[in-house]
Amino acid sequence: MEIPGGTMKNLIATILFALAATSAAAQTALPSMAQVDAAMRRTFGYDPAITWQILDISPSAAPGLTEVVVSMNKQAPTRLYLTPDGRQAIVGDMMPFGPDPYAPARAALAAARGPTRGASAMSIVVFSDFNCPHCKATQPVLDRLAQDFPQVRQTFVQFPLPASLHPWARTAALWADCVGRAAPAGFWTFADKVFAAQGEINAANAEAKLAEIARSSGLDAPALAACAASPAAAAGVDGSLALGRKLGVDSVPSMFVNGRKVIGPAALPYDDLKRLVQFELDHAGR
Repeated sequence: MEIPGGTMKNLIATILFALAATSAAAQTALPSMAQVDAAMRRTFGYDPAITWQILDISPSAAPGLTEVVVSMNKQAPTRLYLTPDGRQAIVGDMMPFGPDPYAPARAALAAARGPTRGASAMSIVVFSDFNCPHCKATQPVLDRLAQDFPQVRQTFVQFPLPASLHPWARTAALWADCVGRAAPAGFWTFADKVFAAQGEINAANAEAKLAEIARSSGLDAPALAACAASPAAAAGVDGSLALGRKLGVDSVPSMFVNGRKVIGPAALPYDDLKRLVQFELDHAGR
């Protein structure tokens, strides 16, 4: 069930009044998952066709505001910025501003962990998910950018969405994390093959399919399977998820060009995207 944008904003605004009632006694504290869920149920519970998932509740980058991220009917996440008293909200995304608006993101992205290609005149960091059709569509765009801008370093960061949305995303992320560390040069071939086989992979056969793809890519499948089951791989993927959330990533693919966030790059005309990359390359590091 699709929810029109205007209706979505009106319905979400209604949630905030219910949410304020549940948290009036502790206005300075973040609302809990249970409080937000109760407000959602009070607003949308009349229609069994409407579902939601609360993805995050955290202090926002703007002092005093609370950021709530929700996904309705498995659609793209919506952000709510609650005022300190919980009675008003700004619905949408904040835009970095100032003479060097992307400096904080660039600083945070220095911790990005993943396979890279290209030189280091500027960075493009992509948070991606192998179970995501939009990420599959983006991969050829990234390949094209790598050819057109060999002086730009691309980093692929694992950001698997929850299993309720993408059932085998985390399994693929664990394998890809291990491939990226064990055979960095072979990662891009492995990634292309996983995306190509996306329609054949499911939660039940993911391990077997990924092992098959690893073998066809000339990789050591048993060693990768052992690595993917290790605490180190889980810690690596969890660290990438934490970094993404810190940067406000709640949908994939999310790309950062010189720290500038670009959501859904495959949806942009390539010439426009190329112009943006060149503009940021001209402003690299500032």
